[in-house]
Amino acid sequence: MDNTSFSPYAQDHVQPPSPGYPVPQQNPPQDPGTGQRLVISAVVTGAVSILLCWVPIVNSIVFLSAPVGIGLAISALVIWGKRDRRSKALSITGLVLSVLSLVGVLGTQALYSVSVLDIFSSSADRSSGEPDSLPTERKRVASEVLELGSSGKVGEYSVTVTGVDTDATETILAISPFNKAPQGQYVLVDVSATYVGNGEGDPWMDLRIKFTGADARQYDAGDCFERLDQGAHTVPTLETGGAAEFQVCIDIPPEALADAEIFVQEKYSRDGDRVYWSIP
Repeated sequence: MDNTSFSPYAQDHVQPPSPGYPVPQQNPPQDPGTGQRLVISAVVTGAVSILLCWVPIVNSIVFLSAPVGIGLAISALVIWGKRDRRSKALSITGLVLSVLSLVGVLGTQALYSVSVLDIFSSSADRSSGEPDSLPTERKRVASEVLELGSSGKVGEYSVTVTGVDTDATETILAISPFNKAPQGQYVLVDVSATYVGNGEGDPWMDLRIKFTGADARQYDAGDCFERLDQGAHTVPTLETGGAAEFQVCIDIPPEALADAEIFVQEKYSRDGDRVYWSIP
């Protein structure tokens, strides 16, 4: 009989676990690919959040994406940050981007809310019809209204309204077969502009020409897209001292022609100075 089968020192002998002591088990190694995906997801979510936080209305999504990015970044930092420096750096980057996106969306929402309130406030002031609600620079007296042919300073331009044809419908329709009939009647305004600034200017982009009449409404030349002999868009860019003559058309109801005036102001200036010209 082979005594080695009964030997306690046999190599194939299995020692039974001692009573009361659990058998130690080894945790299976975690998949590195899972950790990398977690880190990358944190960075991508943070980057998308920081891009969206500056877009009004759309940035509301950031209130959902940023917390997700923060959670992913913290998880990646705790689980994989200790394994290598690259994962730690990327996790911190995703966390910072998500936090900054939350700060950015809160600031953007605040600015947007203030601008909306300002617009509603301005609209309410205009609709009230009270003279005191108008900016000081827009108030004027009759003596400040210029006669046709007189020049006035508008921003970086010296502007002159040289002529006004209050019954120009047939004239404008005859210029091009593509010109459409007006809802009221066309008024044709001849303008001369000299650039007096230190850089360069484009009158058709920098100046806004409007008509006011008996109906207490304003009619913008920018709403008339008909082809003219000397359209404003044909004027080249002007340097200091450069001058140009051009025409604009305005579609106006006939009943608004009484006591009418033309005024010119800077197009992109909300409270810029206006210069008025009377229409004979």
